[in-house]
Amino acid sequence: MYKALMIEDHKEVRDFVKEYFNHKEIEVVEAQNGYEGLSLLDDTIDIILLDIMMPGIDGYEVCKQIRSQYNTLIVFISALSEDENQLKAYEYGADDYITKPFKPSLLYAKCLALLKRNKKIETNQLKSGKVILDLDKHVLVIEENDIALTDKEFKLLRYLMENQGIVLSREKILDALWGYDYYGDGRAVDTYIKRLRKRLGEYSCYIQTVVKTGYIWKGEES
Repeated sequence: MYKALMIEDHKEVRDFVKEYFNHKEIEVVEAQNGYEGLSLLDDTIDIILLDIMMPGIDGYEVCKQIRSQYNTLIVFISALSEDENQLKAYEYGADDYITKPFKPSLLYAKCLALLKRNKKIETNQLKSGKVILDLDKHVLVIEENDIALTDKEFKLLRYLMENQGIVLSREKILDALWGYDYYGDGRAVDTYIKRLRKRLGEYSCYIQTVVKTGYIWKGEES
């Protein structure tokens, strides 16, 4: 289930969109103005449905503020149909634009297509709470900060994250990362675990020690 934040001052528009979306794959959270919408925005929101003409703060300014902190998908919903309005929306960072009146089925189709396309782009990342392992760049990303890893650190973190919730013995980790012909002992694993915990900083607790056995990744669900 995806989650959409709809920032729209007309209740009837929010109601008919919410009614349609909630019977599908997208849950709708409502905000009646830009200030409320910004206060409700967090990492759980997958897509934003944003009106332009609203009291207090318009959609363009809301979009600008969102883009200063988030890369969340944004679809503008507006009665303004002129090309210059749509171009301005895209300049501010909109991913799509739909004019009123519209069919909820069309809006839903646009949103779902964007969400699925975005999900495909993100498939080269492993996520656990605030911890992201970028498989293309071979870097650890925490709160938008790239943290360089050695090749062995990267492989170890990937192995742990791909086996979240599973106890991994030192022997399993040695076999997976060093191969069956490795003649060293489990202290090599302990050394790299220590290095990884240092890289993870406040999230080092995601790697938990299982006494006399090995380690387990206990990160959060994304």
